Amino acid sequence: MKGRKLWIRAVIVIVILLVGWVAYISSKQLERNRRIQKEVATLSEEAAKIRRENETLGDRINYFSSNEFREQEAKEKLGMKKPDETVMVVQQEPDPVATENTDEQQNTKPLSADEGEGNYKKWWNLFFNKT
Repeated sequence: MKGRKLWIRAVIVIVILLVGWVAYISSKQLERNRRIQKEVATLSEEAAKIRRENETLGDRINYFSSNEFREQEAKEKLGMKKPDETVMVVQQEPDPVATENTDEQQNTKPLSADEGEGNYKKWWNLFFNKT
């Protein structure tokens, strides 16, 4: 009887150890699966990003190989035109007021705070005197 009880206890201890070992191995496998799933998700996001970049680059390649782009570049960089086109160059005349202001700024030196009116008077005149 005593031998049988000892045998049953030994079997129970072995079963408990086996259950613990199986639980340990299972937890390691679950952790490994989580890491793999996380890596798969990261790689799929990266693949989607690369696909979007490829689409964008494909669109740019299509645009750069189009006749519209070639025509625009020929006009802007090479100064070319189509045989039936007339080119007009419009030059903007310099603003005489802006030219005078730059000349005046170069010839006059800035006033310091104690020369002439004080800043507070200048601000007062700016906001409240309508002349």
